[in-house]
Amino acid sequence: MSDHEFDFTDETFAVRANDPDAERALLAACIESKTARVEARKHITGRDFFEPVNEAIWEAMSRLDRHGKDVGLVSVKSVLAGDKTAVRVLIELVGGVGIPDHAGTYAEIIRGWATRRRIESAARQALQRALSPDVNPVGLAASVASSFAAIRDNGTTEDDFTACTLAELLAEDDDEPEWLIPGLLERRDRFMLTGEEGLGKSHLLRQFAIHAAAGLHPFDSGTPIPAIRTLIVDCENTWSQVRRKARPMAEWAARFGQDPTERMMVDCTSRMDITRDKDLARIHQLLDVWAPDLVVIGPLYRLVPRALQTDDDTAPVLAALDTIRDRGCALLMEAHAGHAIGKGGTRDLRPRGSSSLLGWPEFGFGMKSIGAEGYADLVHWRGAREQRQWPQRFRRGDGFRWVPHDDVYDYGGHVA
Repeated sequence: MSDHEFDFTDETFAVRANDPDAERALLAACIESKTARVEARKHITGRDFFEPVNEAIWEAMSRLDRHGKDVGLVSVKSVLAGDKTAVRVLIELVGGVGIPDHAGTYAEIIRGWATRRRIESAARQALQRALSPDVNPVGLAASVASSFAAIRDNGTTEDDFTACTLAELLAEDDDEPEWLIPGLLERRDRFMLTGEEGLGKSHLLRQFAIHAAAGLHPFDSGTPIPAIRTLIVDCENTWSQVRRKARPMAEWAARFGQDPTERMMVDCTSRMDITRDKDLARIHQLLDVWAPDLVVIGPLYRLVPRALQTDDDTAPVLAALDTIRDRGCALLMEAHAGHAIGKGGTRDLRPRGSSSLLGWPEFGFGMKSIGAEGYADLVHWRGAREQRQWPQRFRRGDGFRWVPHDDVYDYGGHVA
């Protein structure tokens, strides 16, 4: 076995999977140069150091930089007061062999070894879980895939220390939401819609996608919005069914907004198992090719071939869905409501299955018939995390669009 080949079943792997010279050289360069520190933070975080004492020195320098103070032997030593080992190593580093111009190279070496250690740790955990007779192999495969994808995609920040005092937090201006539909939906929002069968859940979500692609607010065409790229992954309806339903809506949207057909992708597929690598990879291939801002997917029961009765059943499904949302898009999903009768003798519109589904989305609604043809209420089954402009009641406009019933603006006089 060569110097660069390791037996990952060897318990001593983690001890050897580091480069102490690179860690010392980087710290020496960073003590000498702020430019070196800025460059290093593009590649690593404090957790990437193998030696805890090196991480402590790095964190001391980061703390001084964060507060706008000079970094040098005396100042770093002051921050490290009480850690005699770190102070001793710090003194040895001053005037060391680190070259500031090579900080990026040192940092990449350190990052590479840190990634290897994380891979080794995840592989060892996966092996231990795989040998358990009680493990769900499908759920395990999804969990393992997610953990390795997280290692692959794990980025770094300009500063490896992210915690701050409340004073520092409040000193910053509030971030402007990354609106996709102003006042209604922002990037990375998760929206789950349940409701009575045949009431029009799929149609409402399809309306979101088509109108947004046409630069129209889904509930108020008098409020133009920037047209965005949308994607529908329909696991229940056939191509013919989607074509018949989408055509009049797309034609209407093109008439009053922009043509949505070139900014919207549709994939009609049969039942899948989103916790399987093959099926999840298919979705991510679509995301790679199309880069949508808004994704409509579902219904939930068609995304996994089993009931989601427990948190253990649900966890890998939600983890897989979050990999879609983590691509920076808003995620809208249809789910079926349970059949239980709630308070007041009305049907409970919460999603069928594990209670963990209730806490997952930012917005959870159910569509409920009010007993009048072409009308439905939008009912919260979970408290919204933020206040948004969701209608409380819909009616069918032109026979195919859901229009807010109490909206004073009547879509330019074209609502039936």
